[in-house]
Amino acid sequence: MDKIEQRRAVLRPLIAQARPGLIVEFGCGSGFVLEMLSERYSNSVIVGVDRRFERLKNVTEKGLKNTALLSGDVSGCLFLDETFDTGLFIAVLHEIFSRLGVEGLVRTFEIAHAVLKKNGILLIQDFLKPEPEPVELIFRSEAIERRFYRFAREFRPRKVWYEAIDGGVRTDVADVVEFVSKCHAVEEKHWQEEMNETHFFFTESEYLEILRRVGFTVRDAKKVQRIEDWRAEIGDTIEVRSKHHYPDQWIQLVLKKED
Repeated sequence: MDKIEQRRAVLRPLIAQARPGLIVEFGCGSGFVLEMLSERYSNSVIVGVDRRFERLKNVTEKGLKNTALLSGDVSGCLFLDETFDTGLFIAVLHEIFSRLGVEGLVRTFEIAHAVLKKNGILLIQDFLKPEPEPVELIFRSEAIERRFYRFAREFRPRKVWYEAIDGGVRTDVADVVEFVSKCHAVEEKHWQEEMNETHFFFTESEYLEILRRVGFTVRDAKKVQRIEDWRAEIGDTIEVRSKHHYPDQWIQLVLKKED
């Protein structure tokens, strides 16, 4: 199974929870999810929103027949209240959080709640911050050691705590998975982009607390583990000493706007 089909296989059960009719994907990117929605819900109208025009241009080239596109920022008010039967945020919330913080993300959820019809469904898939746990990183090269200390200095979304130990550092597992997701950024421009963005911003309990406070009912919450072995992500440059396998990377949420 190639990577594209793996992505589809992970998303299919979540997309199957959509309510047909008017469906909107907030932050549709280049249209990977829109294409799946268009195929499954051929009698629905699918709306894709993204603030980057070049991404919408890529979607246009797919020629999706039942899909309309809108250039706009999903953290702002773009639609009338009670417009959509289903809304989706797929791998875009971490970008909103990195740009606007907790308050901006809460406002985005409030807007999504408002534009859904009564009994409307909101589907979410994004990165999952692991619960706090101390983990030891043992560096196997000077280059990766320098890269970690630079990460700890320059990562802007939150302060990276660590303490030196023999051959490496002890730090929190959330900062380990964050570092692992960024340490292979070679080009300086890419590195600086990664230092401005966090992937792992909410734990499961933090997601659920905020979404319930906004007014959603949680119908389902599922963790998705993409890999099981740390070495699949880091190779031989670092040894990770942890009580557990690589944490679940993603969370999928099915939410409902009650009457």
